[in-house]
Amino acid sequence: MTTHGAFGVIQNANRQILLVKRRDFPLWDLPGGTQKPHESLEACLKREVYEETGLLVTQYYLVGTYLRLLHDDQQYVFDITDFTNQWIPKGPETRRIAFFSIDHLPKNMVALRRRQITDTLKGNHHVNSVNQENRLLFLGEQLIRKLWAHH
Repeated sequence: MTTHGAFGVIQNANRQILLVKRRDFPLWDLPGGTQKPHESLEACLKREVYEETGLLVTQYYLVGTYLRLLHDDQQYVFDITDFTNQWIPKGPETRRIAFFSIDHLPKNMVALRRRQITDTLKGNHHVNSVNQENRLLFLGEQLIRKLWAHH
């Protein structure tokens, strides 16, 4: 069964990207997550961003849809162009929240995020991508998830 999730690219005034370091997995990620049954993508985006950052999303547009075949996961990436509230330094789902320059993104990021960020910054709209992931990297990510779950 394919999972669906919504993720947001948020920039500050210096065009730095907001990333969250997850509690359940030791990687940096865009704020967002899995869509609940009967929840719209927009509601999912707003809920997940708020839970992970404390920000209330007020304006956004869809950048694209990214299918990760090995994960059986459909991701919808939004450019969040306006929000209210103060971001929180960490939250119940996040160990840390920080802004990064596009030229200095952390190496330990969730796969595909660099491409999604680049698509957003280039102003690409309606990207529709099917990703043939590297099987070795996929298996490595699964192993890290299992080991981290017992951490």
